[in-house]
Amino acid sequence: MNNIPENTINCLIVEDEPLSQEILESYIENCPELKIAGICKDALQANQILNSERIDLIFLDINMPILNGIDWLKTLDEVPEVIFTTAYPEHAVEGFNLNALDYLLKPFSFDRFLKAVNKFLSIKKRQIAVSSELSDSEKTIMLKSGKKTYPVKLSEINYIESDGDYLKVQLTDRHIIIHDTLKNFISKLGNSGFFRIHRSYIINVKKIEYIEGNQVCIASKMIPIATSYREGLQQAIEKEQ
Repeated sequence: MNNIPENTINCLIVEDEPLSQEILESYIENCPELKIAGICKDALQANQILNSERIDLIFLDINMPILNGIDWLKTLDEVPEVIFTTAYPEHAVEGFNLNALDYLLKPFSFDRFLKAVNKFLSIKKRQIAVSSELSDSEKTIMLKSGKKTYPVKLSEINYIESDGDYLKVQLTDRHIIIHDTLKNFISKLGNSGFFRIHRSYIINVKKIEYIEGNQVCIASKMIPIATSYREGLQQAIEKEQ
């Protein structure tokens, strides 16, 4: 099952019992977030798929021929999230010692299966949020000033001030003068914590030290807030919290 889209959660079923395979396949097909990337009857087949496909979540039986699920897991350098499926409760402790996400004791119902899947989805959602936050703060833009071009991380920018046909981009330790407009420049910043608060200023919301009256303080500079932007600024601040 190749060419699986990047935004799907790719599941691998590693199970030697045909009936258990069918139950897991049916449960997964009832979850629109999940896609089956492969179904294997032993760890060696699973190993081949894991080395050739992107796998996000493994439903792993423990008692299998050739190599049991726990021993196979110990051989892996990079391990996706794992939900054990087994009829033997005595393996639970060792399974959790291997950082298994959950442990489904056969026969398990769809609602118990869904509880384990929701645990995975919750973790995935948090990971995506953290990744997005980190990528925004580390994003770099190129600022051309005269004959020089400077790579600047968005996290370095305190505010941008308009001065006629030029902008002063105030960084944490210096400023750079570029030929641009606020309207054009804010489109380069994307959804990364910047907000226009005045016809002459864009600020990095994360750098606000305090608000006093109709001004914000950033790096000891008092910057005016236009009345028309005040409500939007409050929403931008709440979004960053």
